[in-house]
Amino acid sequence: MARVRDYMTRGVYTVDENATLEDVVRVMARYRISGVAVVGEDGDTLGVVSDTDVLNAIVEGRSTDTRVSEIMMPFTLIVDEDTSVEEAARIMDRERVHRLFVVKEERPAKATLSKPYLQRPVGVITSSDIVRFVAE
Repeated sequence: MARVRDYMTRGVYTVDENATLEDVVRVMARYRISGVAVVGEDGDTLGVVSDTDVLNAIVEGRSTDTRVSEIMMPFTLIVDEDTSVEEAARIMDRERVHRLFVVKEERPAKATLSKPYLQRPVGVITSSDIVRFVAE
């Protein structure tokens, strides 16, 4: 059975939760990507900003100084590397998204009951990767 690790892109472009709309646009344009993970100071995945979120912010007339935390989807759909490609495709279809961030769970230096582990982004699997899987 094919696993996400076999089709994902390793490495993730991220922005800090305090980044601005302008920062996000620069990262997306520079690397020609359609979405970035938003991470907290500890590297934990907090959300996602897609090109659609950026376009909506522009249409709404938001300033380029708008914090990414104000426009991001405050959660992101995640999977781990051992998830089957078929399950990743089902999640994308059900949630109507084009990407899932792949995370690795780690224990933080100061674990708390509310945050016993961190979900650090290590990759991304997209609908294009799913198409590649089907084609093979």
